[in-house]
Amino acid sequence: MFTAIVQGSINATVKHPTLERAKLLLVQPIHPVTGVAEGFPHVAIDVLGAGNGNRVLVSSDGPATQQMLKTDKTCPARLAITAILTERSIQVQAAR
Repeated sequence: MFTAIVQGSINATVKHPTLERAKLLLVQPIHPVTGVAEGFPHVAIDVLGAGNGNRVLVSSDGPATQQMLKTDKTCPARLAITAILTERSIQVQAAR
């Protein structure tokens, strides 16, 4: 899992059949406390309704992503947004 900021949505003219109804977002990994970008952006599946600029928690658990999409093992997706973080949730975690 990692913390990221949503940078935008991705539109595809052709998708794998298991991703037909999936919303794809470009997410930039960040340090969870400082918010400084770390590494390269990734494509993640979104079923929660995250928008541009939202801080999110991204899971790299492929089977969990498949379960969120209600699909089988043929689904090529691995990354999924599992939570939309608020400033308050970030401060509480940083204080611990």
